[in-house]
Amino acid sequence: MQEKISIKKNIIKFDSETMNQDIGSILVQRFEDPSELNMTIDDLHDPFALKDMWKAVERLLQAKENDEKVMIFGDYDVDGVTSTSILMHFFKKIWIKASYRLPHRVNDGYGLKDYFVDECAELGVSLIITVDCWTRDIDVIKHAKKLGVDIIVTDHHAVPDVIPEEAVAIVNPKRPDCEYPFKWLAGAGVAFKVMCAVASEVFDFEKYQAYVQDSIDICAIWTVADCMTLTGENRLIVVEWLKQIRNSRSKWIRALIEDKINTDLDADVFGFVIWPRLNAAGRMDSPYKAVNLILNNWETLAKTLHEIEMLNDQRKFQTKQFVEEALQKVNPRDNLLFYYSPAIEHGIIGIVAWRLTEQFYRPSIVLKDEGDKLVASCRAPEYFSIIDILEKYKDYFIAFGGHKQAAGFSIKREKFGEFKTKVLAELNAIDFRRHKKELHVDKVVNLNELGFGFLYKMNKFKPYGIGNKKPLLMVEDLDFESVSILWKNSRDHIQFKTPHGYKIYWFGFGQYLDDIKKANKIDVIFDISEDNWMWKKNILLKVEDIVLY
Repeated sequence: MQEKISIKKNIIKFDSETMNQDIGSILVQRFEDPSELNMTIDDLHDPFALKDMWKAVERLLQAKENDEKVMIFGDYDVDGVTSTSILMHFFKKIWIKASYRLPHRVNDGYGLKDYFVDECAELGVSLIITVDCWTRDIDVIKHAKKLGVDIIVTDHHAVPDVIPEEAVAIVNPKRPDCEYPFKWLAGAGVAFKVMCAVASEVFDFEKYQAYVQDSIDICAIWTVADCMTLTGENRLIVVEWLKQIRNSRSKWIRALIEDKINTDLDADVFGFVIWPRLNAAGRMDSPYKAVNLILNNWETLAKTLHEIEMLNDQRKFQTKQFVEEALQKVNPRDNLLFYYSPAIEHGIIGIVAWRLTEQFYRPSIVLKDEGDKLVASCRAPEYFSIIDILEKYKDYFIAFGGHKQAAGFSIKREKFGEFKTKVLAELNAIDFRRHKKELHVDKVVNLNELGFGFLYKMNKFKPYGIGNKKPLLMVEDLDFESVSILWKNSRDHIQFKTPHGYKIYWFGFGQYLDDIKKANKIDVIFDISEDNWMWKKNILLKVEDIVLY
């Protein structure tokens, strides 16, 4: 395995033994079972393989039979919004008397609280089904039991040592006693499985298949947005949705991708078009706007889309402002980066934390100062589990939860100083310098071998994302005629002009233009995609990094 050091201080690795292989031969080696590439919707796992699924289905069918009031309790992020929407749409379809409740990010925080249960009891709700939350909320489940309100928990977060026995069912593939063959479903994936299980009991086979096919789009959105691995069943869910995206039954999805309808759509459409807008609602205002959008109220679609677009613009502006400040204030010598501010919005602390982790390749904690308490969002690179650290210091927190790479907590102000001192002392004693960001090049190529034939072979292995990253290619000693700023009114982006006529852009790194011009030669690491401009197809090479000589 050869390696080079890039201008961004990344380690560029490539295997010289595979360089002569065809791109298809290289990519198929990523899959332990190549048959995964040919999975269809018929290969979805049996939802009843999830622990407690039968109990959940029996209770939901009982609620339907007895005309009980059912409350779906979600979360304010996209996973909670999409999970809520999946079940709400389905329950209406099968005449379960359902409504939904979502917490406000600022006023309520994460998870179910006693007062939510009290509200449900006062409204005559006899069954609450949670989505994307509540595995850890043992005391609240006990409180609901005392009030005569049954609880079905559906979740995908890490499971605590003690699982509450008072719940009717806890459907979570992460349960150690759950034998479900795929552990990495998103919260929306678990809600989708609940829907499938109930649907198999109330629909005939033909109607069941049609409904599952139509409902897979909402599940796919958060599978990508929550950084779930795009392998196994997650890959199948996203593949099936991309097949039908242009004819989606969801009017709001068609509206969002209207200007991209003739492009080569991949999972990127979630990350850059759909997810940020749904997430902006819960981050900057109310998650109910996102649910209203998903549930297809055609009369208010244009108005809701406009409101969400404005919120997304607001999110982008504030994110840029606080990322710039955080980059200046954190101590890059620390193995755990801390940044806190009384002015930062709750909705963007996670984004700022992610940007810090991306920039310094260190775990980060960004906190919103609320006076007597601090609310934190945490992110970590792949070599580090932030949830394990939080578990170790859980006695300091009011509440906490999350995943290996993304988590959050709230803490009383008087406890924060001691927590920070202890966790920094522990982590700074570890040599994190050995962890460098590595870019693994799949193939070294010549520009003249790239084209639509090459791209067609790559597309067989889509969708690309976590667990199946978009292939990185490298051209050594790039032959280019000129290098310049892409747009006159912005110095953020660089373009290369080559004799081959390909579009080669480096977005966001205009500060390196002078270094490139002074170099004797450069190696360029990039990914390849299809670009449609003015109805003309072109090859687009998006630069990831550069090695200068």
